[in-house]
Amino acid sequence: MCFATAEILLCTPPMKTGKPFTAAVLSAFLKCQTKAYLMAVGETPPDTVFSGIEERTTTRFKATAQKSFSIGTNVEAFLDFQRSPFSRDIGSTTRLIDSESATYDQSPSPIERGRKRPRQLPVSSAVLPVLFSPWDKLSLSESLLLCFGAIALEQITGVLPSTGIVVYGNGYRQKNLKIEKHAARTHEIIGAIDKMLDALQPPPLVLNRHCTVCDYQRRCRGIAIERDDLSLLPAMTIKDRAKSNAKGVSTITHLSYGYRPRRRKRTRPDLERAAKSVKRAPPPAKNDHKLRALAIRKGQIHVVGTPSVRIEGTPAFVDVDGMPDRNFYYLIGIRYEIGGSVVEHSFWADTENDEGGIWEKSLNTLKRIENVQIISYGAYEIRFLRQMKERYPLLPEDEKFVEQLIEKLINLVGYVYGTVYIRTFSNSLKEVGQYLGFHWTWPNASGAGAPLLRRSWELGISNHLKQELITYNMDDCKAAAVVTNALLRLGGDGASGLNEVGVGSLEVRFQRTFGKSDSAIPEFTKINQAAYWNYQRSKVYVRTDKSVRRTIAKEKRKSKSLSIEREEFDRQEPVSCTRCGSTKFWSSLKASRIVYNLRFMRKGAKRWVVRRHYTKSICSRCKAEFTQLSRASRYGVNLRAFVVYLIIELRISNQKAADHVSLLFDMPIKKEQSNRFKAEMAEKYAPTHKGLLRQLSSGTLLHADETKGVVKGGGHYVWVFTNLTTVAYVYSESREGTVLESVLDGFNGVLVSDFYAAYDSAPCQQQKCLIHLMRDINKDLHKNPFNEELKDIASRFDGLLRQIVETIDTYGLKARHLGKHKRPAEGFIEHVVSMNSTTEAGSALRKRIEKNRDKLFTFLEHDGIPWNNNNAEHAVRAFAKLRNVILTSTPKGMQEYATLLSVQQTLKYRGSDFLDFMRSGKIEIDT
Repeated sequence: MCFATAEILLCTPPMKTGKPFTAAVLSAFLKCQTKAYLMAVGETPPDTVFSGIEERTTTRFKATAQKSFSIGTNVEAFLDFQRSPFSRDIGSTTRLIDSESATYDQSPSPIERGRKRPRQLPVSSAVLPVLFSPWDKLSLSESLLLCFGAIALEQITGVLPSTGIVVYGNGYRQKNLKIEKHAARTHEIIGAIDKMLDALQPPPLVLNRHCTVCDYQRRCRGIAIERDDLSLLPAMTIKDRAKSNAKGVSTITHLSYGYRPRRRKRTRPDLERAAKSVKRAPPPAKNDHKLRALAIRKGQIHVVGTPSVRIEGTPAFVDVDGMPDRNFYYLIGIRYEIGGSVVEHSFWADTENDEGGIWEKSLNTLKRIENVQIISYGAYEIRFLRQMKERYPLLPEDEKFVEQLIEKLINLVGYVYGTVYIRTFSNSLKEVGQYLGFHWTWPNASGAGAPLLRRSWELGISNHLKQELITYNMDDCKAAAVVTNALLRLGGDGASGLNEVGVGSLEVRFQRTFGKSDSAIPEFTKINQAAYWNYQRSKVYVRTDKSVRRTIAKEKRKSKSLSIEREEFDRQEPVSCTRCGSTKFWSSLKASRIVYNLRFMRKGAKRWVVRRHYTKSICSRCKAEFTQLSRASRYGVNLRAFVVYLIIELRISNQKAADHVSLLFDMPIKKEQSNRFKAEMAEKYAPTHKGLLRQLSSGTLLHADETKGVVKGGGHYVWVFTNLTTVAYVYSESREGTVLESVLDGFNGVLVSDFYAAYDSAPCQQQKCLIHLMRDINKDLHKNPFNEELKDIASRFDGLLRQIVETIDTYGLKARHLGKHKRPAEGFIEHVVSMNSTTEAGSALRKRIEKNRDKLFTFLEHDGIPWNNNNAEHAVRAFAKLRNVILTSTPKGMQEYATLLSVQQTLKYRGSDFLDFMRSGKIEIDT
């Protein structure tokens, strides 16, 4: 396990057990706890390739560095701990001790030894630890190793050196480091190592990135494969493995059974129109650990969709190797085919000054290839091209050529990740290539080991390392070609001969077949329409069955026998032509129109159908026909208000609302007309909706929440803003906080919300919903019933909140009564923030409370500010009930629903009737 993720930050001092260990054990512990344990107990590794190279590299670097190291007089440099340099009086001599030879003995302290005290050096003398690192970039590991040497010196001399020296890099640079800066952390690691050795058994085996250059790789990997351990999947993080273990999933086989094929969505005929209404990029591919585990268990390649590798030129497989610590590229390999023969080029840089030369040679080689297209495995090569373009000036035509290379470059990882799940533990080129039958010449092929070989060659340890690196680089190019060939063959249909299976075949097909079907042949559509029930009843069965014929005839007579309650005459003539403005026209009172409406009485409503006779005019100039009767006047205000009332307040679908009115009042209302009524009312009350938002932003309290919309294509949201008397719903295409900026513009009150991060950017005082926090704590306790940290936080939070609720129930939301809880609230936060959390759940909760410490108890300082967000949740529930009826809509329709629901809920909060308000013709809602 790497040091950054290992749980070794212990707060207790090192345990005094008397078990010595060397700096090599500490260095191994920073990379992997298992490796440190095996080295400490003396277990022989099955292979010593990398440790041998590393040892020879460090030894050669030390030898050359000591020659160039500048030391003054009275300095005895580079002594070893084993030489016991403190056995004689050294006077004023300064000695430099190699930290890599240090040994730490967890022996009792001087006080515990009583009379026995370490030998003290004279004040005029000095002993300094020194560390040699052949790499140009120093990491935390070097600082901790140097500090380890200083602590070991303190055991011998009784004095902790204040500084240490690191000699590193190509130029043998020297850097002084302060020991005090890393002493505490080094002591923590020493204590963790001693605790590990006390356990008398190796720590839990966890594979990590260091395994590829570890001598115990074969041993640990064999054990992990035997156990079917989840750490074999490097893409699974520590948190992912912890979540799986908490569910009882501890092996890859168990994980594979958790994969659930997706239910295939029903394709809609208006899918293209829906895609146009959603202007969003497709979601990026995600790596599914369960699907990879399934591929490993079944021994098959699982393909999601169809890999779309398109080669539009001559493929050139390029692999670049470099030194990460110096940002220096030393080897470029190019492999391509011309006329059926393979051409290979390797360009090697002896020094950093040769980098420009191999870049120029490789660029000229690529230019000679007709319509070249680079193929690489990983993004390292595209970063190389971009850096070379910036680092070395190019001619305009060469710069354009490099830009084309970058634009056309194919990164094979992008086609494998989340799409092709090979029965390997990772997507690394080594595993994928070996599965497809390719074998590297270098048996220990490793991308992490290549820089070590290059550094050894630079120090002159072995000349054959250069050829080994060149061969390894070209093998990577060959492996990329093998992977490309496999991807071109894969199609998910099993025809590639690679034992593949399409994930689509595992999906559960959508069982419902209602709605329009997508016909492959246009003639099928017409045939399919002839099979619909309404079509056959009115065109086919009416000719073959007498009872059906009588029923249809009865329905037609019924629709024609609509009675008229009143006749009205409109004799008003127009002033001018509506098209050309001419005042000369002919008029006649021969036109009429039936207007459908409702008439409300004290104890109900009845149908009110009026035939209106109106003037029809013809312009003498342009011959246009026009009237004074608007198109919307075919349906009266009361009828339209009643239909919208059914849709918004009673949560009836447009189709059912139309059927309901047609049945009760015997009127020809269809679904399209009810939807038109909703759109007209929404347009009418759009200013009312804006007025509600202004009222909310000018108040002192505002609740906010958000929920998913029901727009075709998904990803749309409806935001809810409310106080005690006003509600406003705002439609948004995404969950981004841009809506907050417009709504909260000028708001100076207190915003009550949940813990969604978008609310943190609001420039106002905030109160986080404590009910949300309580629910999350309760959920964590159910998942971690034995976590003492969570129990402690939960009990303290429960006691504090119960007292606050009792005060609120007695006196209401009054700051003068709630102020007595401010000090206990601050004490609760300080206690949680100062906790030393050792568990993941406890640490996450502590960080959450610390992040929102200024937003948890704001309501204690204000009058009328609730401590929860239930007002917003109540408004969200109203929309959720309507959403269950809508099922699907368009962005325009969603905005209409939001406008009308805002008016309806606000009237409900204020004790007014939604139907009466629409019938009244008012636009402004009385405050």
